[in-house]
Amino acid sequence: MTSPTPGSERLFTPAFLILISGQLLQALGYSSMLLLPLYLEHLGATRAQIGWLQQSLPALAGLACRPFVAVALDRWGRRPTLIVGTVCLVAGMESMVFVDTLGPALWVSRFLYGVGAGALFSSYFAFASDLIPTHRRTEGLALFGIAGLLPMVVNPLVQNLGLDPPELRLYFPLLGFVILASLIPVFFLREPLAQGGPGVVRPSVFKALAVRQLVPVWLASVVFSSLVAVFMTFATVSADARGIENSAAVWLTYAGGAITVRLLGSRIPDRIGPHNLVAPALGCYCVGFVIATQAFTTTGFLLAGLFAGVGHGYCFPVLTSQVVTRVDPLWRGSALTLFTALWSLSELCLTPLCGRLADAFGDASLFAGVATVGAGSLVLWAVAEQAWGGFAGEAG
Repeated sequence: MTSPTPGSERLFTPAFLILISGQLLQALGYSSMLLLPLYLEHLGATRAQIGWLQQSLPALAGLACRPFVAVALDRWGRRPTLIVGTVCLVAGMESMVFVDTLGPALWVSRFLYGVGAGALFSSYFAFASDLIPTHRRTEGLALFGIAGLLPMVVNPLVQNLGLDPPELRLYFPLLGFVILASLIPVFFLREPLAQGGPGVVRPSVFKALAVRQLVPVWLASVVFSSLVAVFMTFATVSADARGIENSAAVWLTYAGGAITVRLLGSRIPDRIGPHNLVAPALGCYCVGFVIATQAFTTTGFLLAGLFAGVGHGYCFPVLTSQVVTRVDPLWRGSALTLFTALWSLSELCLTPLCGRLADAFGDASLFAGVATVGAGSLVLWAVAEQAWGGFAGEAG
């Protein structure tokens, strides 16, 4: 088995590369769900129902499992948590074969998916944080996250192959078998040598996570996760409703923008200070929403996806890096679990509400409203960062 080397300055160690291969395979589950709204619409779901079934129900399941994930990561290890999470995710994908109505089978499938996705989201990034050299943390997280974004490009290819919404019920279970293969690289990994274990005495996790320096990070995380949840839930069905032939093409530029900035500019955050890129990244995502309000052509949606993707490309690794930097290493797994739980909380509370707004006022009004609130929230983040953020451990 491969384990990390303490104090190593190398980023692309064998352990890191093996972890990336597992992340790439399991991310097919997350990325394929961007097509789920098309299948839900085929089953007769409204925008509000799509918001609930696409994001909120899995988020509820993810929130329910988060306390157990936090304990598992910091007491029993990254690897066991990855294995259990993968099994749950695969079960959720496979059970889609039984879903032909908006009934109990769909609810069970989405709940299993949410448990698996919640566990894997925290586990993979906690493991990656353990393997990445401290002075290259944001760069390493940015490059690691490419494995989670790359599978998005499969979605427009699926539509180009002529796969109709009714056939997605079989497409998701087929991907489940591919995701199961992500366990192969996981079995070749050992627990990080610097990690504690059941015998480590830890102070209160909640006291550790309530440190003032993390307050602006939590605020920015709520704003960012809300933007992502709404865009990923409604962009495809909105493009489809406006007559865009390949509505999933928006994810091609989304993934392309995110991957490009991470490949070409992955070292910038660590050089200038990750906190300096939070506002530009969130602002760029808001621009994507503004463009989507008036996008009635393929080009318009491709441009909206590009701006949103560029914002995602920087914002996620920057915020993740700040969580890791601003908390004691003993609570790293718990801190990252809370970070990912905020994503689930945003999905749970926001997407059904936004679906109702879209049903009542239209997609364009929804996108404009989200962009306005997102931009306004940047002021609150700036005040919190100035008051409590501090830049200990950051470059710049």
